[in-house]
Amino acid sequence: MKLREIFIFCSILFLASSCDNTLVVTSPYENIPIIYGTLNPNSDTQYVRIGKAYLGQDGPNGGLNNPDSLYYSDLIVQLQAFKENGDLFWTKALNQTTDIPKDSGLFTTQGHRLYRIVIPDFISNEKRLDWSYKILLKTDLNSPSFASAETPMVKEFRIKRPNFQGTQRFSFTSSKGAEIQFYQAVNARIYQGYVDFLYMEMPEGSQMDSTRHSVRYNLPYTIGSSLNGGSYLSNSLSYEAFYTFLSEKIPQAPGYIRFFRGFNVHLSAGSDDLATYISVSQPSNTILQDPPFYSNVENGAGIFASRVSLERPNIGLTSASLDSLIFGKLTCPLRFAKASFLDTLTCN
Repeated sequence: MKLREIFIFCSILFLASSCDNTLVVTSPYENIPIIYGTLNPNSDTQYVRIGKAYLGQDGPNGGLNNPDSLYYSDLIVQLQAFKENGDLFWTKALNQTTDIPKDSGLFTTQGHRLYRIVIPDFISNEKRLDWSYKILLKTDLNSPSFASAETPMVKEFRIKRPNFQGTQRFSFTSSKGAEIQFYQAVNARIYQGYVDFLYMEMPEGSQMDSTRHSVRYNLPYTIGSSLNGGSYLSNSLSYEAFYTFLSEKIPQAPGYIRFFRGFNVHLSAGSDDLATYISVSQPSNTILQDPPFYSNVENGAGIFASRVSLERPNIGLTSASLDSLIFGKLTCPLRFAKASFLDTLTCN
Protein backbone atom coordinates (compact mmCIF):
# COMPACT_ATOMS: atom_id res chain seq x y z
CA MET A 1 0.00 0.00 0.00
CA LYS A 2 1.36 3.39 -0.94
CA LEU A 3 2.07 5.99 1.72
CA ARG A 4 -0.67 8.29 0.38
CA GLU A 5 -3.30 5.50 0.53
CA ILE A 6 -2.25 4.60 4.09
CA PHE A 7 -2.68 8.24 5.13
CA ILE A 8 -6.17 8.46 3.60
CA PHE A 9 -7.26 5.18 5.21
CA CYS A 10 -6.04 6.29 8.68
CA SER A 11 -7.77 9.66 8.28
CA ILE A 12 -11.12 8.04 7.48
CA LEU A 13 -10.71 5.62 10.40
CA PHE A 14 -9.97 8.51 12.77
CA LEU A 15 -12.95 10.53 11.60
CA ALA A 16 -15.30 7.56 11.92
CA SER A 17 -14.13 6.77 15.44
CA SER A 18 -14.52 10.40 16.53
CA CYS A 19 -18.23 10.58 15.54
CA ASP A 20 -20.63 9.94 18.44
CA ASN A 21 -23.89 8.49 17.10
CA THR A 22 -25.33 7.69 20.54
CA LEU A 23 -29.04 8.49 20.78
CA VAL A 24 -29.55 10.93 23.67
CA VAL A 25 -32.92 10.09 25.20
CA THR A 26 -32.59 12.71 27.92
CA SER A 27 -31.58 16.28 27.33
CA PRO A 28 -30.62 19.33 29.36
CA TYR A 29 -33.43 21.38 30.81
CA GLU A 30 -35.44 23.25 28.21
CA ASN A 31 -38.43 25.39 29.12
CA ILE A 32 -41.48 24.16 27.17
CA PRO A 33 -44.70 25.92 28.29
CA ILE A 34 -47.88 23.86 28.06
CA ILE A 35 -51.35 25.44 28.04
CA TYR A 36 -54.69 23.67 28.33
CA GLY A 37 -57.78 25.85 28.40
CA THR A 38 -61.26 26.07 26.85
CA LEU A 39 -63.13 29.33 27.32
CA ASN A 40 -66.82 29.02 28.15
CA PRO A 41 -69.03 31.94 27.00
CA ASN A 42 -71.65 30.97 29.57
CA SER A 43 -69.47 31.38 32.64
CA ASP A 44 -68.08 34.45 34.43
CA THR A 45 -65.17 32.29 35.64
CA GLN A 46 -62.55 30.77 33.33
CA TYR A 47 -59.81 28.27 34.21
CA VAL A 48 -56.58 27.54 32.36
CA ARG A 49 -54.06 24.82 33.16
CA ILE A 50 -50.46 26.00 32.65
CA GLY A 51 -47.30 24.00 33.26
CA LYS A 52 -44.01 23.13 31.67
CA ALA A 53 -42.34 19.96 30.47
CA TYR A 54 -38.91 18.52 29.89
CA LEU A 55 -37.25 15.10 30.16
CA GLY A 56 -34.27 15.27 32.48
CA GLN A 57 -31.74 12.71 33.68
CA ASP A 58 -34.24 11.16 36.13
CA GLY A 59 -36.76 10.17 33.45
CA PRO A 60 -40.49 10.98 33.31
CA ASN A 61 -40.96 10.45 37.07
CA GLY A 62 -38.04 12.64 38.03
CA GLY A 63 -40.25 15.60 38.86
CA LEU A 64 -42.59 13.69 41.15
CA ASN A 65 -41.63 15.69 44.24
CA ASN A 66 -40.16 18.70 42.49
CA PRO A 67 -42.73 21.37 41.61
CA ASP A 68 -40.13 23.29 39.59
CA SER A 69 -40.29 20.52 36.98
CA LEU A 70 -44.07 21.03 36.58
CA TYR A 71 -44.88 24.65 37.31
CA TYR A 72 -43.47 28.11 36.94
CA SER A 73 -42.50 29.66 40.26
CA ASP A 74 -43.18 33.19 38.96
CA LEU A 75 -45.53 33.61 36.05
CA ILE A 76 -47.64 36.45 34.73
CA VAL A 77 -50.72 35.18 32.86
CA GLN A 78 -52.91 37.64 30.96
CA LEU A 79 -56.07 37.28 28.90
CA GLN A 80 -56.79 39.82 26.17
CA ALA A 81 -60.09 40.46 24.40
CA PHE A 82 -60.07 41.81 20.84
CA LYS A 83 -63.10 43.39 19.20
CA GLU A 84 -64.43 42.39 15.79
CA ASN A 85 -62.14 44.89 14.03
CA GLY A 86 -59.06 43.55 15.83
CA ASP A 87 -58.72 46.38 18.35
CA LEU A 88 -57.66 45.42 21.86
CA PHE A 89 -60.60 45.97 24.23
CA TRP A 90 -59.20 44.82 27.58
CA THR A 91 -56.34 42.96 29.24
CA LYS A 92 -56.98 41.09 32.48
CA ALA A 93 -54.76 39.02 34.77
CA LEU A 94 -55.34 35.39 35.73
CA ASN A 95 -54.52 34.39 39.28
CA GLN A 96 -53.05 31.12 40.48
CA THR A 97 -55.49 28.83 42.27
CA THR A 98 -55.79 25.28 43.60
CA ASP A 99 -59.55 25.32 44.24
CA ILE A 100 -60.27 22.39 41.87
CA PRO A 101 -59.17 19.00 43.30
CA LYS A 102 -56.88 16.80 41.25
CA ASP A 103 -57.42 13.13 40.47
CA SER A 104 -55.18 10.56 42.10
CA GLY A 105 -52.04 9.43 40.33
CA LEU A 106 -48.59 10.78 39.63
CA PHE A 107 -47.66 14.22 40.97
CA THR A 108 -50.49 14.14 43.53
CA THR A 109 -48.20 15.71 46.13
CA GLN A 110 -48.13 18.91 44.06
CA GLY A 111 -51.85 19.63 44.09
CA HIS A 112 -53.56 20.89 40.97
CA ARG A 113 -52.34 24.33 40.05
CA LEU A 114 -54.58 26.31 37.72
CA TYR A 115 -54.99 29.92 36.69
CA ARG A 116 -58.38 31.55 37.12
CA ILE A 117 -60.03 34.75 35.98
CA VAL A 118 -63.40 36.06 37.19
CA ILE A 119 -65.07 38.57 34.86
CA PRO A 120 -68.21 40.00 36.51
CA ASP A 121 -71.24 40.19 34.19
CA PHE A 122 -69.34 38.45 31.41
CA ILE A 123 -72.29 36.27 30.38
CA SER A 124 -74.61 39.29 30.21
CA ASN A 125 -72.35 40.98 27.63
CA GLU A 126 -73.61 39.96 24.19
CA LYS A 127 -70.46 41.33 22.53
CA ARG A 128 -68.33 38.63 24.22
CA LEU A 129 -69.41 36.15 21.54
CA ASP A 130 -68.05 38.29 18.71
CA TRP A 131 -64.60 38.83 20.22
CA SER A 132 -61.45 36.75 19.99
CA TYR A 133 -59.32 36.01 23.04
CA LYS A 134 -55.57 35.68 23.47
CA ILE A 135 -53.64 34.27 26.42
CA LEU A 136 -50.12 35.52 27.16
CA LEU A 137 -47.40 34.06 29.38
CA LYS A 138 -44.78 36.48 30.73
CA THR A 139 -41.94 36.45 33.22
CA ASP A 140 -42.89 39.96 34.39
CA LEU A 141 -45.24 42.78 33.39
CA ASN A 142 -42.61 44.66 31.40
CA SER A 143 -41.35 41.70 29.38
CA PRO A 144 -42.79 40.44 26.10
CA SER A 145 -44.71 37.19 26.20
CA PHE A 146 -42.70 33.99 25.77
CA ALA A 147 -45.77 31.94 24.79
CA SER A 148 -49.28 32.79 23.58
CA ALA A 149 -52.41 31.33 22.00
CA GLU A 150 -55.60 32.78 20.53
CA THR A 151 -59.14 31.53 19.96
CA PRO A 152 -62.52 32.82 18.80
CA MET A 153 -65.50 32.23 21.07
CA VAL A 154 -67.92 29.46 20.15
CA LYS A 155 -71.43 30.88 20.11
CA GLU A 156 -74.46 29.28 21.69
CA PHE A 157 -76.41 26.61 19.82
CA ARG A 158 -79.83 24.95 20.10
CA ILE A 159 -81.33 21.50 20.05
CA LYS A 160 -83.86 20.97 17.28
CA ARG A 161 -85.11 17.56 18.44
CA PRO A 162 -86.17 16.78 21.10
CA ASN A 163 -87.19 20.42 21.44
CA PHE A 164 -87.97 22.35 24.61
CA GLN A 165 -91.72 22.61 24.06
CA GLY A 166 -94.09 20.20 25.75
CA THR A 167 -93.39 16.61 26.70
CA GLN A 168 -90.78 15.00 24.47
CA ARG A 169 -90.24 11.24 24.19
CA PHE A 170 -87.60 9.05 22.59
CA SER A 171 -88.83 6.32 20.27
CA PHE A 172 -86.42 3.41 19.94
CA THR A 173 -88.92 1.36 17.95
CA SER A 174 -89.01 3.74 14.96
CA SER A 175 -86.92 3.05 11.88
CA LYS A 176 -84.50 5.90 12.70
CA GLY A 177 -84.27 5.10 16.41
CA ALA A 178 -84.17 7.90 19.00
CA GLU A 179 -83.02 11.00 17.13
CA ILE A 180 -81.07 13.93 18.56
CA GLN A 181 -80.86 16.89 16.19
CA PHE A 182 -79.08 20.16 16.90
CA TYR A 183 -78.18 23.31 15.03
CA GLN A 184 -74.51 23.97 14.37
CA ALA A 185 -72.90 26.76 16.37
CA VAL A 186 -70.93 29.66 14.92
CA ASN A 187 -67.15 29.06 15.27
CA ALA A 188 -67.72 25.41 16.25
CA ARG A 189 -66.31 22.42 14.38
CA ILE A 190 -66.65 19.44 16.71
CA TYR A 191 -69.68 18.21 18.65
CA GLN A 192 -69.84 15.58 21.34
CA GLY A 193 -72.20 14.67 24.13
CA TYR A 194 -73.83 12.02 26.22
CA VAL A 195 -77.24 10.81 27.33
CA ASP A 196 -77.97 10.03 30.97
CA PHE A 197 -80.51 7.25 31.48
CA LEU A 198 -82.23 7.78 34.85
CA TYR A 199 -83.99 5.05 36.79
CA MET A 200 -85.15 4.10 40.27
CA GLU A 201 -84.86 0.69 41.88
CA MET A 202 -86.36 -0.84 45.03
CA PRO A 203 -86.85 -4.21 46.69
CA GLU A 204 -90.15 -5.71 45.61
CA GLY A 205 -92.90 -4.60 47.99
CA SER A 206 -90.70 -2.03 49.78
CA GLN A 207 -91.18 1.34 48.09
CA MET A 208 -89.70 3.22 51.05
CA ASP A 209 -86.25 1.73 50.29
CA SER A 210 -86.05 3.04 46.73
CA THR A 211 -82.81 4.53 45.37
CA ARG A 212 -82.11 6.59 42.26
CA HIS A 213 -79.44 5.72 39.71
CA SER A 214 -78.19 6.70 36.27
CA VAL A 215 -75.98 5.32 33.52
CA ARG A 216 -74.25 7.41 30.87
CA TYR A 217 -74.27 6.64 27.15
CA ASN A 218 -71.59 8.54 25.25
CA LEU A 219 -72.50 9.92 21.84
CA PRO A 220 -69.93 9.79 19.02
CA TYR A 221 -67.90 12.81 17.96
CA THR A 222 -69.52 14.68 15.08
CA ILE A 223 -67.64 17.04 12.79
CA GLY A 224 -69.56 20.09 11.63
CA SER A 225 -69.71 21.09 7.99
CA SER A 226 -69.32 24.82 8.57
CA LEU A 227 -68.09 27.38 11.09
CA ASN A 228 -70.96 29.70 10.18
CA GLY A 229 -73.70 27.84 12.06
CA GLY A 230 -77.26 27.44 10.86
CA SER A 231 -77.66 23.94 9.43
CA TYR A 232 -78.25 21.02 11.75
CA LEU A 233 -76.56 17.73 12.58
CA SER A 234 -78.01 14.60 14.13
CA ASN A 235 -77.19 11.50 16.14
CA SER A 236 -79.39 8.42 16.34
CA LEU A 237 -79.63 5.91 19.16
CA SER A 238 -80.71 2.56 17.73
CA TYR A 239 -82.76 0.05 19.68
CA GLU A 240 -80.14 -2.68 19.35
CA ALA A 241 -77.18 -0.52 20.41
CA PHE A 242 -78.83 1.32 23.28
CA TYR A 243 -80.73 -1.58 24.86
CA THR A 244 -77.65 -3.79 24.58
CA PHE A 245 -75.74 -1.03 26.38
CA LEU A 246 -78.32 -1.02 29.18
CA SER A 247 -78.20 -4.81 29.50
CA GLU A 248 -74.42 -4.69 29.90
CA LYS A 249 -74.15 -1.57 32.06
CA ILE A 250 -76.94 -2.15 34.60
CA PRO A 251 -76.33 -5.18 36.82
CA GLN A 252 -79.06 -7.73 37.38
CA ALA A 253 -80.54 -7.50 40.88
CA PRO A 254 -82.77 -10.45 41.88
CA GLY A 255 -85.54 -9.40 44.23
CA TYR A 256 -85.55 -5.80 42.95
CA ILE A 257 -87.66 -3.98 40.40
CA ARG A 258 -86.79 -0.81 38.52
CA PHE A 259 -88.71 2.13 37.09
CA PHE A 260 -87.65 4.37 34.22
CA ARG A 261 -87.36 8.04 35.25
CA GLY A 262 -86.22 9.88 32.11
CA PHE A 263 -83.33 10.96 29.91
CA ASN A 264 -81.06 14.00 30.13
CA VAL A 265 -79.23 14.98 26.95
CA HIS A 266 -75.93 16.90 27.19
CA LEU A 267 -74.18 18.34 24.12
CA SER A 268 -70.94 20.32 23.72
CA ALA A 269 -69.60 22.26 20.75
CA GLY A 270 -65.87 22.96 20.38
CA SER A 271 -63.88 25.36 18.23
CA ASP A 272 -61.95 24.47 15.08
CA ASP A 273 -58.55 24.20 16.81
CA LEU A 274 -60.03 21.92 19.45
CA ALA A 275 -61.43 19.66 16.71
CA THR A 276 -58.00 19.39 15.07
CA TYR A 277 -56.28 18.74 18.39
CA ILE A 278 -58.69 15.92 19.28
CA SER A 279 -58.50 14.44 15.79
CA VAL A 280 -54.70 14.19 15.60
CA SER A 281 -54.46 12.96 19.21
CA GLN A 282 -56.54 9.85 18.57
CA PRO A 283 -54.76 6.46 18.90
CA SER A 284 -53.18 5.30 15.67
CA ASN A 285 -54.75 2.41 13.75
CA THR A 286 -51.56 1.74 11.81
CA ILE A 287 -48.09 0.44 12.63
CA LEU A 288 -47.01 4.08 12.98
CA GLN A 289 -47.90 4.59 16.63
CA ASP A 290 -46.73 8.18 17.13
CA PRO A 291 -49.59 10.60 16.36
CA PRO A 292 -48.77 13.86 14.58
CA PHE A 293 -48.13 16.82 16.85
CA TYR A 294 -50.60 19.69 16.84
CA SER A 295 -50.87 22.75 19.04
CA ASN A 296 -52.14 26.29 18.57
CA VAL A 297 -49.82 27.54 21.33
CA GLU A 298 -47.05 29.70 19.90
CA ASN A 299 -43.65 28.67 21.35
CA GLY A 300 -45.29 25.96 23.41
CA ALA A 301 -47.63 22.98 23.41
CA GLY A 302 -51.21 22.19 24.37
CA ILE A 303 -54.47 23.74 23.24
CA PHE A 304 -56.30 26.99 23.94
CA ALA A 305 -59.82 26.88 22.53
CA SER A 306 -63.48 27.55 23.24
CA ARG A 307 -66.35 25.23 24.11
CA VAL A 308 -70.02 25.68 24.92
CA SER A 309 -72.50 23.16 26.33
CA LEU A 310 -76.24 22.75 26.64
CA GLU A 311 -78.60 20.35 28.37
CA ARG A 312 -82.07 19.05 27.51
CA PRO A 313 -83.53 17.32 30.60
CA ASN A 314 -86.71 15.37 31.29
CA ILE A 315 -87.13 13.37 28.09
CA GLY A 316 -89.50 10.41 28.30
CA LEU A 317 -90.09 7.18 26.40
CA THR A 318 -92.91 6.33 24.03
CA SER A 319 -95.24 3.56 25.21
CA ALA A 320 -93.82 1.10 22.69
CA SER A 321 -90.23 1.87 23.74
CA LEU A 322 -91.14 1.52 27.42
CA ASP A 323 -92.72 -1.86 26.73
CA SER A 324 -89.51 -2.89 24.91
CA LEU A 325 -87.50 -1.82 27.94
CA ILE A 326 -89.68 -3.90 30.26
CA PHE A 327 -90.48 -6.97 28.18
CA GLY A 328 -87.81 -7.02 25.46
CA LYS A 329 -85.35 -9.89 25.38
CA LEU A 330 -82.32 -7.61 25.80
CA THR A 331 -83.46 -5.91 29.02
CA CYS A 332 -85.96 -8.37 30.47
CA PRO A 333 -83.44 -9.65 33.08
CA LEU A 334 -83.07 -6.09 34.45
CA ARG A 335 -86.71 -6.24 35.68
CA PHE A 336 -87.93 -2.80 34.72
CA ALA A 337 -91.59 -2.32 35.53
CA LYS A 338 -94.57 -0.02 35.03
CA ALA A 339 -97.62 0.54 37.20
CA SER A 340 -101.03 -0.39 35.85
CA PHE A 341 -104.52 0.11 37.28
CA LEU A 342 -104.51 -3.20 39.12
CA ASP A 343 -100.88 -4.32 39.33
CA THR A 344 -97.20 -3.56 38.64
CA LEU A 345 -96.19 -5.16 35.38
CA THR A 346 -92.69 -6.51 34.88
CA CYS A 347 -90.87 -9.25 32.99
CA ASN A 348 -90.86 -12.53 34.91
